[in-house]
Amino acid sequence: FDHQQRSHSLCNVMLDSHPYNGHTTAQDSLYAGVPIVTRSDGDDMSSRVSTSANVVLGLDELNASSGSKEYENIAIRLGTDETWFSSIRAKLMETCLQKDPMHPYWDVPRYVENFQSGLTIVWDRFLDGKEMDHVEVVEDGDGEGKLRGTMEVELVAKEEKRQEMKRKRKHMN
Repeated sequence: FDHQQRSHSLCNVMLDSHPYNGHTTAQDSLYAGVPIVTRSDGDDMSSRVSTSANVVLGLDELNASSGSKEYENIAIRLGTDETWFSSIRAKLMETCLQKDPMHPYWDVPRYVENFQSGLTIVWDRFLDGKEMDHVEVVEDGDGEGKLRGTMEVELVAKEEKRQEMKRKRKHMN
């Protein structure tokens, strides 16, 4: 993300492919602060990945739900309306830089914790002989209105622990 902060003109916008979205490439672009214009009129998951990302990031206006003409109009507007483009870019960059807590879209530790909770629910259902069904993971709140998500201090502590483990492994060899 540092390179994009230094040079805002590295890449202005990504035009997503259809019917198969740019999955990993799209995520890299978003994290670099590059907005994605995408078509949202596909029926399957592979054609709606960028749509979902834009929704979570608060960039719904970049999703063309009515097809290629709307897709084209959004792209043209981003290229010709500097004020709108700047507001979109700023909104996206704010999500990338948000801390304490991290923005939910970029909060990988939170995602992993929730994914593990979902797997535990499925496993427990299996062990109890229950039929498989949809799983909904609901995060526990602290009841005091505390913001949910990963805090910067947690990331620093995890990285310090990882580095310490790395040093110990190196000394063992």
